[in-house]
Formats: sequence, structure tokens, C-alpha cells
Amino acid sequence: MNLNDLYKKVSAIPIGDFPPSALSGLLHGYISVYSIVRVNPWLEDVYGSQWDIHERIREIAGELADLIKDPAVALEDRVGYVADLMETYLTYSDMDFLDIALDAAYGIISPERNGEIVLPCRTPEMCRLLCSCYYFTGEEECAKLAKDIIMEWENCVQKATRDLEQLNVWKWLQAEEFYENIIEEKRQEMQLGDMNLVGNNLLAGLKIEELDLRSVSSCFDVLATKEYINLK
Repeated sequence: MNLNDLYKKVSAIPIGDFPPSALSGLLHGYISVYSIVRVNPWLEDVYGSQWDIHERIREIAGELADLIKDPAVALEDRVGYVADLMETYLTYSDMDFLDIALDAAYGIISPERNGEIVLPCRTPEMCRLLCSCYYFTGEEECAKLAKDIIMEWENCVQKATRDLEQLNVWKWLQAEEFYENIIEEKRQEMQLGDMNLVGNNLLAGLKIEELDLRSVSSCFDVLATKEYINLK
């Protein structure tokens, strides 16, 4: 399996055909491809123009915005959708989407709207949500809480990575990378080798031939990230 073949497959599938659980992997795959093409414009011959990639990200953002507004969505899922929608703004700068995401984010972490931040979960998605809140609002408490979540991961969870589902480890590594990029607090070098290793393990356990679109999007995310790492 290689990125070029999978990219063609993914690009032929309408965004609306992907289940909500596949959108995060799909988004991060396209963000990685966008970064690859932006730095290496000659690769537009392989992946299409930056505009084409941009449009796919816009479509994903639209799906995420609709999910955020759905009251039936479970809280932890909503946290992930909000974190992803805010992340799309870094590539696709649409203030309407950002306003939706920020309003939803503070509805989650400060439901009383009194300035007090309370975390209903401490997931990698919550870490990314807090990082984005800090990036867009400058609220130091968000940065502090994001750091707390990352430190918990490093001190406890990372020691048991062999016992964890590889997709979960992948999400934590993504959150750690996002934290270091946004908060700009380089406590240690990002373990790109770890991402490559976990990515390989994750790919080995996914069966793309079964046409499970969540698996397809996860493969796309991993392969695109690995390609971006290799080109850095």
C-alpha cells in the first residue's frame, strides 16, 4: 500500500460518504498532503493543486460544523469534532467555521460561561481543543491544562503503549506534536521515529481491502503523515 494509490482512492469518494468516525483521519491526511504540496509544489502533479486539497478540507469542515450542532452527538465525540474544526482554520481560514468551533469549545470547557474552565474529559482530542483555544484567544489557562494532559500522557500512558490500541497511541502522538507546535514549549524533541513505528504497526492492523471507510481514512492519515515526516 502506498500513499499515491490510496490518495486516488480517497479523492474519488465524496466526503459525505465517510462516516463521522472517519473525518478526523481524513482531515489530518489532507492537512499533511497540503503541507507536502505547499513545500514541494512540483508534487501537485501527483496530489493535485493546493486549491483542490483546500476544497476537500473545506468540505470536511462543513461536515464537522454540522456534527457540532447536532445535540445527539456524544460529548467526547463532540470534543474531537470541535478540535478538528478549529484545526481546519489553520489551513482553511473561514471565520464562520472558527466562530462555530470556538463557541462550541467554550460551551464544553466553560458551560457556565463564567470564565472558569472545567474539563469533562482528558483525551488527546481535548488536548488539541485546548491548544487551539490558546492559539486563538491567548488564554493561558488553556495552555496550562493542555500541558497537564500531555504530562499525564508522558508520565503514565506512554509507559504502557504496548498494551494500548495503536490508533489510540497515534492520536496521543498527534496531540503531543500539535501541543509542541502551538504552545511552543519544547520540553523534548518530538519523537518522529515513534510516529513512524506506531504508524507502521497501525497500518499492519488495518484491512483496507475490506473497504471500511474508517480504516481507509486512518491509513490515509498515517501514510500522509509518514510521507510528510520523510520529506521534512
